[in-house]
Amino acid sequence: MNGILKRTFQKVYSLPKCFFYQIIGHGCIKIYGLQRWERGVKIYFNGGYLEIGRLCNFRRGVQLHALNGGIIRVGENTVFNRNVSVTAMNKITVGNHVKIANNVVIVDHDHDYKNNNRGYKTGSVVIEDGVWIGANSVILRNTYIGANSVIAAGSVVKGIVPPKTIYGGKVATEIKNFETMDKTNDIQEKHE
Repeated sequence: MNGILKRTFQKVYSLPKCFFYQIIGHGCIKIYGLQRWERGVKIYFNGGYLEIGRLCNFRRGVQLHALNGGIIRVGENTVFNRNVSVTAMNKITVGNHVKIANNVVIVDHDHDYKNNNRGYKTGSVVIEDGVWIGANSVILRNTYIGANSVIAAGSVVKGIVPPKTIYGGKVATEIKNFETMDKTNDIQEKHE
């Protein structure tokens, strides 16, 4: 009996928040069915669009940012654990029955360092159905995670993760040395 009462309270409690977000969203937010929203969930949209499927669970500290025409689509029965941050300037799609652990960051854009950090490079992120993303992971732009895959805790993911795969790791290596890069540009300019 207690379980039924608790679930009923959670559904009734989440109902006003769903209506509130849909009203202030002016058509920029669509929320289907009932959700479970804990306190401290924040939704930001500045010219973006947000769509959330039925029976999703949003824990404290979750932040969803749909900016500059960015689109965030979330399927049904998806869980966003504490302090998950999702920021879209292009498009992020999260499938059904996805589990996202604490402190995960999902972004579909990078700063354009070649242009003195003015502006962004955008891509997309697709997370298929049944994916489990471990705590403290970072999902970067132009990433596709196939259905029923597992992303190990602390991973940095960019690129394609095939379906039914365990993926993990974050080995940091030198990508470019700005001094070397400047010298190379100087040499190329002299030869042109």
